[in-house]
Amino acid sequence: MKKTYILLIVSILALSMGCKKFDYYQDNPNKPTKATPALLMTYICQNIFNNNPISAAYASRHLTYYERPNESINYNWNRGSFDGYGGLRQVLKLEALVADNKNFQGLAHLFRVIYFTQLTETFGDIPYTDALKAEQDGRTPIYNKQEDIYTGLLQELEEANSLLDAGNGIIDGDVVYAGDANKWKKFVNAYRLRLLIHLSKKEGQSKIAIKQQFQSILSNPAKYPLMTSPSDNAQLVFNTTDPSNYYPTAGSLSVSTLVSLEQSFVEMLQQREDPRLFSFGDPVAGKTAGVFANYKGVDAGLSPADQQASAAQSSLIARRFVDLRNPVNEPMIFLSYAEQEFIIAEAIQRGWVTGDMNDHYQKGITASMAFYKITGTIVTDYLNKDLVKLTTGDPLTKILTQKYIAFYMNSSWEPFFEQRRTGVPVLRVGPGTLNGGKVPKRWQYPLSESQYNEANLDEAVKRQFAEGDNVNASMWLIK
Repeated sequence: MKKTYILLIVSILALSMGCKKFDYYQDNPNKPTKATPALLMTYICQNIFNNNPISAAYASRHLTYYERPNESINYNWNRGSFDGYGGLRQVLKLEALVADNKNFQGLAHLFRVIYFTQLTETFGDIPYTDALKAEQDGRTPIYNKQEDIYTGLLQELEEANSLLDAGNGIIDGDVVYAGDANKWKKFVNAYRLRLLIHLSKKEGQSKIAIKQQFQSILSNPAKYPLMTSPSDNAQLVFNTTDPSNYYPTAGSLSVSTLVSLEQSFVEMLQQREDPRLFSFGDPVAGKTAGVFANYKGVDAGLSPADQQASAAQSSLIARRFVDLRNPVNEPMIFLSYAEQEFIIAEAIQRGWVTGDMNDHYQKGITASMAFYKITGTIVTDYLNKDLVKLTTGDPLTKILTQKYIAFYMNSSWEPFFEQRRTGVPVLRVGPGTLNGGKVPKRWQYPLSESQYNEANLDEAVKRQFAEGDNVNASMWLIK
């Protein structure tokens, strides 16, 4: 009888453990199983800000890579990706969790705008109003016109500005501004200026009040605060706590040995005796650093084989970008105070707003120099050089040239998009660049869209591009 009783107890325990096993053992106590606003915030910030700029640097002719044919170098572009919608789905999850926190609501608007902006500037027209509705049986969204998308994005940034406030709750999980809502508010308005300057070709030709919106921001700093110094940069700072927090090219053998500064870029810096050259790259092997004549670029228009043949006497990318012994390097900038100042200087030159164009221009250069710890009389002397100061030559070209220099290895694809808009500087092409010697203007839509949303895709392509879904076709934004 005692044996039977013991067996019964054991059986009951086994049954109870069996009932518990599935639910209990599916949860890892060391990992979160439910998304929280803080976790989503950290993920989205990492996804947006930790963006390896190396491909954009090739396409923008800051750098060149010569191991093998590379799409960004030879301009033989093909299809882009709709991966941005994956980020937008995370923003959708964030929105569902933050109904009682206005700061998170404001940031959700900002993040939506960033992802949608990246998508529309990559392709042209994209799904916007009907996007992210798959659960409501919206698997074939219409494509909105780019003008309508920009209208909506600018309105979302207005809403973000109105929601963000230091008194509107904490921002947990913020790895960019450490929860400072006021700094996020400055970034929102600086980013809105970026979008408005992207529309420069459409000023006076669109239902969007481009110039008026720009004026409203600059004329009301109490309502629309802007960045006031490099300490407001929208950037991600790296650390050594884990390899996932290292600078993205740290330890890359191919970047270390097969990436040089591009020839046109080096010449641009040498002509201006720009001290940032010494931070951007190394001198030619065996030569002394800090001497302008000891730096040389590789012509990105050559074939990879011809580039490699000339690379031995060229300036490799600076070792700090690849040194795994010190994998932190510089912060990854998404939008800087320097860029904001160049945008304002351009707007003044275009007559959109009044103000001291030279002051904003010089603040942009000074902030970029300070990022590389270049200060004092070196900067003052540089600002007075004939190829730099605005009192000689075309001021707009000089503003855009300095903006291009300041974009080196930061701001993701912004230097390419800005060159596409302005034509400054002229990008080097040649026998190795393919695409008929042209610099492409966009990417083709993903193949999956022609398989699952063909009717809406075809309609969007036909109304935008007479030549079809072509990488050399001009989207509304730059026509």
